[in-house]
Amino acid sequence: MARSRSAKICETIARRAVVPKGKTMTEVLMEYHRHKGKKRYDLPLLIKIKDRGKIDDVTSGDMRLFYMNVESQSDRLIIYLHGGAYVEEMLPFHWLMLDKITASVDAPFIIPDYPLAPLADFKTCYAQLETFYRKVLKYYPDKKIIFMGDSAGGGLALGFTMYLAKLSLKLPEKHILMSPWVDLLMDNPEIPEYQKNDPTLKRGELLVEAFYWANGSDLKDYRLSPIYGDVSCLKDVTLFVGTHEFFYPDVMKFSKILEEHKIPNRVCVGEGLNHVYPAFPIPEADEAIAKMCEIINET
Repeated sequence: MARSRSAKICETIARRAVVPKGKTMTEVLMEYHRHKGKKRYDLPLLIKIKDRGKIDDVTSGDMRLFYMNVESQSDRLIIYLHGGAYVEEMLPFHWLMLDKITASVDAPFIIPDYPLAPLADFKTCYAQLETFYRKVLKYYPDKKIIFMGDSAGGGLALGFTMYLAKLSLKLPEKHILMSPWVDLLMDNPEIPEYQKNDPTLKRGELLVEAFYWANGSDLKDYRLSPIYGDVSCLKDVTLFVGTHEFFYPDVMKFSKILEEHKIPNRVCVGEGLNHVYPAFPIPEADEAIAKMCEIINET
């Protein structure tokens, strides 16, 4: 099936807007951010205007949380982990996509503002997420939990679930993930072929960000690259991925691993579409979001 005209336009814009920084410049920027320190994240102005009153902002312990559909009495609870290569805060497109999803789903959503590199690493993040998750289990003991995430957040959702399994804590019923970053090594031999068509992801830059996030740990640690972890704890996984992103071969490889372990999973492939395509203002995104809502509502 041919991609829509809107998808073609979005890719053209992405190619012109994303300026490759190179590994050296990325490292310089990371050190600059380390020196500058973390500023308090502020909701994008567009989202403040559009969703005034729909997003609740609270702080719990060391972590800031955003709630949506907070008054819902549903027996489901969705935890959304955002992408951004473990170095970027939530972008407007994350909120616009969540606005569409929450409008069609009667369930509360919690979006953690988890710590990012270079000021933190994955160990700090996991510790804070564990504290947060234990509180979730205390306050919502009977909720059926669903993990959602995109890109780095998708990889984090998988790795964190494997971590929770080792702690013998209640696990999410489902995972709904968009272009999850499942292997920080990115050494799949198929990647160079897909890199040619990818307008946004650059392996060299991502490797720099991955090393800051790992902070000296082996990139094959399952908490960093869940493709090397024990998938037996996963119950039901839905993956969205585009063929114009170089995460595609690793996502398909991860799906195959799930198949081998008889884990129910489905892959929704966007032919000719880009990284995290469900967040783009394109018809294919509306179809993907409708599918996500259907999966949530069936839980």
